[in-house]
Amino acid sequence: MIGLPLAFLYPWALLGLLTLPVIWYLLRLTPPKPRDEVFPPLIILQKLIRKEETPAKSPWWLTLLRLMLAGLAIIAMAAPVWNPRDTILRQDGQLLLVIDDGWASGDIWPEMKQTALDIVGEARANNRVLSILFTSDPTAENTAGLTADSAGALIEASANRSIRPVHDKAAAAIRNILSENPIGEVVYLSDGLDRNQESRALLSAIEATGTEPTVILPDITNLVALGPVTNEPGKMTGEIRRGGNGASLPVRVTGYDSDGLPITNADALFADGDSETTFEFTPPVEIRNQIVRVVVDRENTAGAVQLLDDSNRRRIVGLISGQSADISQPLLSPLYYIRRALAPYSDIREADTANIEEAASNLIEQGVSAIVMADVGRLAEATADRLAEYISQGGTVIRFAGPRLATAPDSPILPVELVEGDRFLGGALSWETPKSIAAFEPGTPFFGLETPRDVIVNRQVLAVQSRQLEERTWARLEDGTPLVTAEKRGAGLIVLIHVNSDNNWSNLPLSGSFVEMLRRTVNLSRSTAASAPGNEGLRLPPLEILDGRGNLVAPPPEIKPLVIEQSVTPQTSTDHSPGFYGTEDGFYALNLIDDRDQLEPLDLSSAEATRVIQGFAGQQSTALKPWLLVAAAMLFLLDCLAVLWFAGFFKTLVGLRKPASATAGLLLALALPLAAFGGSVVTAERLSAQTIETPTPIDAVTSDGVDFSAALVTRFAYVETGISQIDDVSRAGMLGLTRFVATRTALEPGQPIGVDIESDELSFYPFLYWPVTSETPVPDAATMARVDAYMKQGGSVIFDTKNQFSGMLNNNAQSS
Repeated sequence: MIGLPLAFLYPWALLGLLTLPVIWYLLRLTPPKPRDEVFPPLIILQKLIRKEETPAKSPWWLTLLRLMLAGLAIIAMAAPVWNPRDTILRQDGQLLLVIDDGWASGDIWPEMKQTALDIVGEARANNRVLSILFTSDPTAENTAGLTADSAGALIEASANRSIRPVHDKAAAAIRNILSENPIGEVVYLSDGLDRNQESRALLSAIEATGTEPTVILPDITNLVALGPVTNEPGKMTGEIRRGGNGASLPVRVTGYDSDGLPITNADALFADGDSETTFEFTPPVEIRNQIVRVVVDRENTAGAVQLLDDSNRRRIVGLISGQSADISQPLLSPLYYIRRALAPYSDIREADTANIEEAASNLIEQGVSAIVMADVGRLAEATADRLAEYISQGGTVIRFAGPRLATAPDSPILPVELVEGDRFLGGALSWETPKSIAAFEPGTPFFGLETPRDVIVNRQVLAVQSRQLEERTWARLEDGTPLVTAEKRGAGLIVLIHVNSDNNWSNLPLSGSFVEMLRRTVNLSRSTAASAPGNEGLRLPPLEILDGRGNLVAPPPEIKPLVIEQSVTPQTSTDHSPGFYGTEDGFYALNLIDDRDQLEPLDLSSAEATRVIQGFAGQQSTALKPWLLVAAAMLFLLDCLAVLWFAGFFKTLVGLRKPASATAGLLLALALPLAAFGGSVVTAERLSAQTIETPTPIDAVTSDGVDFSAALVTRFAYVETGISQIDDVSRAGMLGLTRFVATRTALEPGQPIGVDIESDELSFYPFLYWPVTSETPVPDAATMARVDAYMKQGGSVIFDTKNQFSGMLNNNAQSS
């Protein structure tokens, strides 16, 4: 620390700052790179500057910029951290790192992982051996006796899981590690939740190591979980829980369909100090039945998700009695007890007509899940066909036996064949006494219900004995005669209760068992394979599971099929993550949070020798290295722009904005360099035809025949050699030079002109361009005198030998 909340992970890298004076000295003595100019040779006349104006060293501001660039790069390599955490490790020996990687770590997993990597980095500096224990699967192998590099790779590849940590098994794993090797230090990265006796066992095992353990805790005040969801009459409700009892916290809950599209949402509020609240979805039941996933928004944990299957869908049940309703005596209605039993769990659609055919058709068109028929006797053929089709497509028909059905035992909509008439149990004309209900057998939907000891049956309809009767019987009387029979037809189900729906034949409709039996039967309508009767031991393959952040994903290979057992509620485990199990046609929803999950903070009051750190490294510290590298990159960009500016790149761009400048630059780049080296890409004839303009005649000829037109406008001149190809190239070069000077200076020269070195007046031209080739004749003495006088009067002559002398030297060298 340097008086600021700033630290460096690699402080030795700051030694690079000592090289800054050397860098400054080198930069100060390094002038800007010279600028390269494309031919023409005459361009040096325009670019000539005094020697004292050429910079001998880099400008101070460029030197400062480069020093800042080097300094930022060196400081970034030292990995500075703003508001760093103090060193966590304080002891020696083997380090045991215990990590809660369960569902509650989903929202803070990046911070937990970074903290674990920081601890591994501290262990690497001291060459310590590590053992890593993930509490979601503490039995995993190859996590003990690791080097720092192996431990870091293991943590980098890890991800939290959507299950509860198994603290009791983690405690056993710690004892096993301790029995093999002594542990010098223990660091526990907790998710902050207390799991009662399991957490006590884990903390006890950590303290048994004989070290002063360190526990790092997150703030779980805003950790939110969603409890079981109930589809009640008129609404769908659920309980929302949070860790602790902090300030008020608004949350939003959204329901999604099987395609992942939001259907409805609701807002809820945790008041100050409250740890629980509820939400309500109030769309129509047809909309609520499409919800398969309920999620607390902006919560990235599997605990904030509740999955719904067919058992959560509220059934729409149609009631048919075949009798007109008697409003004055509702207790005498055959549907009275049925209606009261189903109302808490289903939406009731009651037929408003005594016509069975019309009532059945109307209910089927409303899309009911089940139809309950209270002592309906004979059915018309059309009605029977319509009900048979409804059953084959997945519908459920529940019938109650009564006096009418007893006289019509040949009805096609029955699970078993009936004996005509009814059986009396008790009374003056019967030798038998009323019967009670036998215990419900395994493999039936009623298995697990408490046997109703106070229920007796005085009258019933008997079934004809057959080979299928045994397997179609769901409930019996104590003498073995069927009380409830059922048969699966197509995708649907026919269920017959062999007593009437009122209390004339039995007191079963008055009992609580009647409510539960009817609810379970109705819930089988269009049910999943998991809830179908007789499917004990069914193995459902994983369809989709929740990952550690509460997203539905494809199941990984380690997830095993879910075995459904009667009267046993499946639980999440390392082999069974929460999710959907089964197929798209029918699935079972395995949820993580149930009534036993309470989000209580971890109690460390009994751990007196434990050091507690609040919050993970990622929640408090800020790495400055990325920002410093970005700043260094920006300075590097400025340095590149400065170099381009020194090279004249931007002035060239400004000059090329004018079409004439662009044409001149192109000609200078192509014509003159090729002419200087004796090469050609574009023929001289095309150059003269496309780019050379004929000088406009000027009437400035005196009476004695002297032409003064060249003195009126500054012109660049070239010596005519009499060779058309060379003269055309010379003319093109001078034209390009003329245009270039016009764009870069205030001078606007006239069109270039060719002169006869022997006869034309030379004093009108500031300089001459004289191409010399092997074919050029040697000037006579008079001509050389004219040239000598021209040069003494201030004129300049540029001789272009076109590499003739170098070629001659090369030839002489080869010949010798």
